[in-house]
Amino acid sequence: MIVLADLLDGPDTDGLTVIAGPVDALPLTGVRLETRADRLAHAPAGCLVVLATPLGGYRLDVAVRDLAAAGAAGLVLTTLTPDAPVPATALGLADRGRVAILHTDGDLAALILAVDRAVRGGAADALARVHAAAHELPPLAGDPERVARAAGRLLGVPVAHRVPEPGEAGASARGPDGDTWLSAPDRPGPAGQAVHAVLALAALAAAAGPTDDIPVRSRGQLLAELLAVPEAQALRLAGRGRALGLPVDTWHVVLRVEPVALTGTDRYRLLETATPSALRLLRSTSAVTWNAARLDEALILARSHPTDPGRDGMRTTLADADRVLAALRDRNPDADLRCGIGAAHRGVLGLRTSAREAHTALTRSSAGDTGPVTAHDAAGLDRMLLDWYSSDAAHEAVRELLAPVLALGPQRAVPLLRTVQAYLDHQGSPARAADELHLHRNAVTKRVRKVEDLLGADLTDPRQRLAVQLACRAHLM
Repeated sequence: MIVLADLLDGPDTDGLTVIAGPVDALPLTGVRLETRADRLAHAPAGCLVVLATPLGGYRLDVAVRDLAAAGAAGLVLTTLTPDAPVPATALGLADRGRVAILHTDGDLAALILAVDRAVRGGAADALARVHAAAHELPPLAGDPERVARAAGRLLGVPVAHRVPEPGEAGASARGPDGDTWLSAPDRPGPAGQAVHAVLALAALAAAAGPTDDIPVRSRGQLLAELLAVPEAQALRLAGRGRALGLPVDTWHVVLRVEPVALTGTDRYRLLETATPSALRLLRSTSAVTWNAARLDEALILARSHPTDPGRDGMRTTLADADRVLAALRDRNPDADLRCGIGAAHRGVLGLRTSAREAHTALTRSSAGDTGPVTAHDAAGLDRMLLDWYSSDAAHEAVRELLAPVLALGPQRAVPLLRTVQAYLDHQGSPARAADELHLHRNAVTKRVRKVEDLLGADLTDPRQRLAVQLACRAHLM
């Protein structure tokens, strides 16, 4: 059996306030909406009466006496105002008659339904408590003690921040600082199911990052979208990125981290905990902007610079990658964590290019060709191309070769050139180029043929293929 104290601050009863009298004197047996004071004497024992009509002065004294004589649990006033407070005589009668006087200015229908659910118990009450927990606990994320207190209030039982003892219910979740446990007295039936469900929600909230990480998580979600969606859609998402503070228009270097020895749930759990840890470490030791996302079962770390970072910036990025990967490998020695680093590129499309390059570099690392951290341009090809392309003669030669494509304008030309570059980088494989660009292989084939037709080039000829490949790479740098 429950008492009035169990309802206070519960689902749909958080607007219920106690004015006088005990809230734990009698078991609560039901709830009744009453519009006439002369019928209060006939209230069932243990009932909570919600009075929907004004009542004051001596009439309120009479009402409290009648309810006390009937053995009612309490009286809820709905028309109380500062100009007409509960008289002292009624307060005294409530204490002596062991009848609670309460007040609400909320939704009466919701209150009556909530009390009726609580009295009846069962699945409806359990679902209401879980529903309330799903709304109230996430804003408390990262504060286990506050989460425990809120969960206890919603369940009507004490919730502790500790491992459960024998006979108790418990739930845990993995967070940046390890497992977080919450426990509470177990209950039979639907009430017990509510305890287990709310504890699970509470553990997730307690183990999560603090609420000031919410903008960080929002930027991370958008970063993942920018890398996963088709190119045209990514360009449309740039405005949202600017609104969230994601520096989409700057220069970007992308790190891709994967636990290559793990699969399934183990892989997901490691990435879930590694993301905030890696981001905190990088931000604590670097003045540039870092953002993180999880994509394709990998951790994406994007370093953004207001200007081209150059060689010094890439060396710093490589040192950052070594440091963060060493820390993650120390915590997860059996995961075989590896990292690929893309080159620096500008804007939304440059961000996507760096991410593709990081993926390619990580693939080489996973194949055992290099150490755990591999940079895409470790051989310096792009730097050599940059030095070459800085000459007027080379610049003119590239523009002359690509002129039919460039004449289409940047919005049409750049996707075509990126597709041809990926196709040639993958030794003429439409399937692997399509995987890198997140396109259908037929789209890759169609774009390549269009470029061949425009340039009048035969990409099966080694010399022409090399010229087009170098020209595309140089122009897109």
